[in-house]
Amino acid sequence: MATALVTSTPSFTPPSRAPAWWKQFALLCLLLCAATSLLAANVPTGFTDRQLYRGLTSPTAMAALPDNRLLIVQQNGQVLIAKNDAVLSPIFYQVANVDSVAEHGCLGVVADPGFSSNHFLYFYCTVRSASGSNNRVLRVTEANDRVVAGSERVIIDLPNVPAGTNFHMGGGLAFGSDGKLYIAVGNHEDSPQPFASSTSQRLESAFGKILRINADGTVPSDNPFYSNAGAYQPVWALGLRNPYSIAAQPGSGLIFINDVGQNSWEEVNRNQRGANYGWPAAEGNVSDSRFVNPVHAYQHVGGACSLTGGAFYNPASAQFPARFAGRYFFADFCTGQIRSIDPASPATSEEFASAIGNPIALTVTPAGELYYVARNQGTGTPAPGAGTLGKIGFSTSQSPAIVAEPQPQTVLVGTAATFSVSATGVTSYQWFRNGVAIGGATAPSYTTPPVTLADSGATFRVRVSSADRSLDSRSVLLSVTTNRPPVARIDAPAVGGSFSPGEPIAYSGAGIDPEDGNLPPVSLAWDVDFQHDAHAHDFLAPPNGAGGSFVATPFEAGEANSWIRIRLTATDSMGVSATASRDVFMKKQITDFTPVGTVANGWGPIENNRSNGETGASDGRTITLDTIAYPRGLGVHAPSEVIYNLAGACSGSFISDVGVDDESGNLGSVVFQVYLDGVKAYDSGLVRGADARRRVSVGVAGRQQMRLIVNDGGDGKDFDHADWAGARVTGCGAAQPVGIANLQVADNANAADWSVRSDLQVNNQAYGDRAYTFASIPGNLVGAQWIRTANDSKFYTGAPLASFTLNAAADIYIGLDNRTGVPAWVDDSWADTSTDITTRESNNVIQTFSVFRKRFDAGTVTLGPWNAPTSVYMVIVR
Repeated sequence: MATALVTSTPSFTPPSRAPAWWKQFALLCLLLCAATSLLAANVPTGFTDRQLYRGLTSPTAMAALPDNRLLIVQQNGQVLIAKNDAVLSPIFYQVANVDSVAEHGCLGVVADPGFSSNHFLYFYCTVRSASGSNNRVLRVTEANDRVVAGSERVIIDLPNVPAGTNFHMGGGLAFGSDGKLYIAVGNHEDSPQPFASSTSQRLESAFGKILRINADGTVPSDNPFYSNAGAYQPVWALGLRNPYSIAAQPGSGLIFINDVGQNSWEEVNRNQRGANYGWPAAEGNVSDSRFVNPVHAYQHVGGACSLTGGAFYNPASAQFPARFAGRYFFADFCTGQIRSIDPASPATSEEFASAIGNPIALTVTPAGELYYVARNQGTGTPAPGAGTLGKIGFSTSQSPAIVAEPQPQTVLVGTAATFSVSATGVTSYQWFRNGVAIGGATAPSYTTPPVTLADSGATFRVRVSSADRSLDSRSVLLSVTTNRPPVARIDAPAVGGSFSPGEPIAYSGAGIDPEDGNLPPVSLAWDVDFQHDAHAHDFLAPPNGAGGSFVATPFEAGEANSWIRIRLTATDSMGVSATASRDVFMKKQITDFTPVGTVANGWGPIENNRSNGETGASDGRTITLDTIAYPRGLGVHAPSEVIYNLAGACSGSFISDVGVDDESGNLGSVVFQVYLDGVKAYDSGLVRGADARRRVSVGVAGRQQMRLIVNDGGDGKDFDHADWAGARVTGCGAAQPVGIANLQVADNANAADWSVRSDLQVNNQAYGDRAYTFASIPGNLVGAQWIRTANDSKFYTGAPLASFTLNAAADIYIGLDNRTGVPAWVDDSWADTSTDITTRESNNVIQTFSVFRKRFDAGTVTLGPWNAPTSVYMVIVR
């Protein structure tokens, strides 16, 4: 049956990383956001945008079928189908064993070119198995709006996702005019690697590539690297970072690849046989002849950050004006825009739609309408039910059209409920309760009097009218509850807490409910995300309990606008939830320092964590550059000079984004300078109000004094509101790093091949007597100190095999070869971290090591023998 626009709580099962209380969270959203209505996108004159459905949880992809039905894929593997603009219930399909942690999950869908006769559909999903997780393309058969039971077929299994890797899975699927299936695969790397060793450039790797296979999973023999020794035969093109989506133009054979960039550029690439698009050496257009430049690229300015969905406008029945025929539409996740380019002259783009809440996927139906799904939140932990389905059409009619339907409301007894509609071409409104017109309710919104329990179950709709026509909205339900929501309280980390990468962060809190009292630990669920600019990255899967701890990794530690957000959700016995959050920033924020001497500022005082504002103290606004908000930083006005005493106590860098604050519009011009001990270390050159933000990173190790100077640009100081946005100094007063000393190895025959190492990285040589290298390392261990062992020590039977001393308390991690059981000395005091290290042996064989952890105080650490023919263990200190 068809499901009306949010007429009931969606019956989705939770994502694999989401807690079981997610439905209660959805209920809280209804409770606390009762007056919220769906907002239509801004579209050109003559076009209409209609919000069709709300209730998607982390939508990722969509596809139009030849009969105009839509498939909508969610990250958790649930697939929904929409017919005649209504999402059907029950769900269309649930992919089994989906791993949806971080950016893993179901990410792509495409219909077979022969769908009208064979009804085949293909999905790209991260799935779990006994050996880990891997991305898979699978095929199912559709009949009567459902998947035929038992029709699942694995088309291709990609190699395992490296242990600890969270991001850049890719996921786009498209059939070319040659009938082959093209698969966009991300580089499966959380951070850029050296060019030669990056997965994107290695032909033996499936990652960072476009793959080309037959629809049955076999590999065409005319693939460009099919006969290359050691190459992964399905590879068609290489040098990609995170090709999130791809789209094929009907009839032409043209395929565009949307490759999500790192810090600077987003790329639309033309799919070409054997092409190398250059990542990680190239981003955007370059002059290197080894690489194929994108047909269209745009910078991270104006809030742009991530190129997501794309679709060509070549429907069987065109509805849009003729000038849109053949254009390529694409969405940016952060700006909320849909833009388009002409494939014949793709260098410049034009805005088509805006004000969409994080669009993620686009498709064009044969009937000529453009559909999109929007996540309506940044990346990070999915907000249950926040995602929406929208449709953009074209009509010259002036009849009324409902853009956003009213939503059902759940409110506390004694409070009011508000119902709203958004419509175009309307001259009057009339609201109805239980089919009876409500006197005086003639506005786009209607707010009830304070409700009683007797009001629960009432239905509301609105009639919108023009001069010659009327249209009724859907009826929606009012629910009244007596249950008051709980309160979530975070006790640790404290407000204003900070951290350095590698440090442990402890968290604790409580939940208090008016009816239940103190909630038990099982009712408390935590979530930790890395925040960067306007997006987030999952870090810690939500555990339950009153608290715990984790180690802050150096992920995006070089970015100015980066921090950790900790959330606690408390759920009462009736399923109602409340959430508290706490932001923790990297040490040491510039606002944690006290300026010395006389501070100079061109207009009013300098402002901590605000823009300069006017002449009063604390009258600034949120620091904003290129529409990106910064919760930390220094707002000044040229001419400005602020001096800080570093006292030689900082060993890292001064990091900041700089620019003229958005509150000045396109006005103002300044020059930023950094002086260290009287020597200029940075000069921005002229920065105007219309210019993109710039990044500053200068080493400050051992420096005594730092001066931050902003001069006007030579045209007077009016509007020269300048920001040292996200500014901080790293390595200041940090705890003494853990040191390894006095390494003693009892195996005299191989002791010379043991050594103490620093900065653990992928591709390091794993053993002193073997050319094996690290293929993957859990993110929290990257950059750690470690001991390079000797593989031949595996035969030594004495105890201990090795010992060393620590100058401070630390966690010791050991990687144990999965082909052998755990030795007796690794007892219950060692915790299995459920993460893996992998190594690449000389014959390119990958071996997997389970990682165990134990906390040791300062002093001597002893390690027992391996005494097995498999690879000896590895030792890491954090």
